[in-house]
Amino acid sequence: MSWPTYQPLGDNGLLISYEEKIDPNINGRVRFLSEKIEEHGFLWLCEVVFSFRSLLVIYDPHRIRFPEVAKTIKRIEGTLQASQAYSPNLYEIPTAYGGPYGPDLKRVAKFCGLSPQAIIEIFSSTVFTVYFLGFLCAQPYLGGLPETLHVPRLESPRLHVPAGSVGMGGIQAGVITIDQPSGFNYIGRTFLSLYDPLKIPPTYLKAGDRIVFPSLSEDQVLKLKGNPPILKGQR
Repeated sequence: MSWPTYQPLGDNGLLISYEEKIDPNINGRVRFLSEKIEEHGFLWLCEVVFSFRSLLVIYDPHRIRFPEVAKTIKRIEGTLQASQAYSPNLYEIPTAYGGPYGPDLKRVAKFCGLSPQAIIEIFSSTVFTVYFLGFLCAQPYLGGLPETLHVPRLESPRLHVPAGSVGMGGIQAGVITIDQPSGFNYIGRTFLSLYDPLKIPPTYLKAGDRIVFPSLSEDQVLKLKGNPPILKGQR
């Protein structure tokens, strides 16, 4: 793993960036660094936001200047002994694949040179990692999609995709938490509750958690409508 770079972002931000790739070890270190920064409880710290490979530290410029923030974060980063922020939970999100719930399943199968059933078997048996939550309403960004299922995103994104839709785009997999536009290829749908704005936190999922999308019948999936993701333990 390469050493991170430290760059100013505006007049109150420090951007820490690692190697430019989606990698579980890099993401684990980013998450661990975020956790350790927040543990210090700095009075000048406003917010910490991380993504696949980078971390944005937003600070109060009336209390501290960029050089001191960078020096402080470099010192913390240099003391990290592990890349895992916490013991992740393993969740199951039962999914109905194909038919009206998977409008892109047949096209994905054709692109990959596999049968629709083979696509379902590969996807539903894969353990995905939540790299971070973002974009809209705690949407999980998932890594771990097998190379066999790397499919380009749609040339023209759909303007409306229903919440719970499960699919992939490029090297990423995803499940959306609310109705929204999307350019991913969707092969199934869950009816579990993945986002509730009236709860704190509004989602059960955290960065670092693992997710599997087991294949169930339409009737079985609909019976679980409104339930939270199924906690299977730690992994």
